[in-house]
Amino acid sequence: MVDRILFPTDGSAGAMAVLEHALDVANDHDASVHLLTVDESGSDPEELLALAGDRVRERGLEPESVRREGEVYQEILAYAEEANVDAIVIPTHGRSGLERLLLGSVTARIMRLADIPVLTATPDAELRYPYRRVLVPTDGSRAAQAAVEVGATLARVANVPIAALSVVERTRSDANVRSTTSREHMEDRARTAVREATETARSVGVSDISTAVVTGRSIPETIRSYVADQHIDLVVLGTHGRTGLDRYLFGSTTETLVRTATVPVMTVRPPDKWRD
Repeated sequence: MVDRILFPTDGSAGAMAVLEHALDVANDHDASVHLLTVDESGSDPEELLALAGDRVRERGLEPESVRREGEVYQEILAYAEEANVDAIVIPTHGRSGLERLLLGSVTARIMRLADIPVLTATPDAELRYPYRRVLVPTDGSRAAQAAVEVGATLARVANVPIAALSVVERTRSDANVRSTTSREHMEDRARTAVREATETARSVGVSDISTAVVTGRSIPETIRSYVADQHIDLVVLGTHGRTGLDRYLFGSTTETLVRTATVPVMTVRPPDKWRD
């Protein structure tokens, strides 16, 4: 269950739009909201916190507002640990100091280092809540299974279906015998991954579960297509994978998906603090 949500804010229009989504989740989970801004030159932290805090109170919640100084990603991670929060919600475009966080390498650092789920969304994304359907791409890794648990918990609270998708990456050499055999092995592993995801989701309490094994040349593109075709409102990913997803989760395509996804994307490490 999500009991405490951390929202780093820079006061931009995009941040405020994503804050509304964070508040939807907070209200549904009866969670507290922690607002954090990192003081850097050119910003007015007190004003930023006041604007965000006013909106939180308008939604019937009393925020915990905090101002910090220092390296942005370090302060966010440090506060998340100190406050024992369950999820970090961040828009993908910001300004001033947070612009480096949201558009640069610091984003990857937070997703790699945070031991709690990190929810990102573009300001122009379709931020629908309650979710109609949650998608968990899986490669069968421990991190993917952890993401299934998180996604299934969210789906159960929202009382919506969950879909498990495994993408088999197609290569130019698929025509030769060795590649064909290898691809068959990957397809077998993909089917095992979605079957295990189904079992995990059921153990969390979700009964409406669908699965798909899809072949595609681009994992992010395949995921985006599935999102559009299947009316997905949230994608939940493990941050350490294997096979093709390993490149997806740690390579340039991570940034591509996070920046271009039309729905929120939540990344999950195998967690120590996630509580049901």
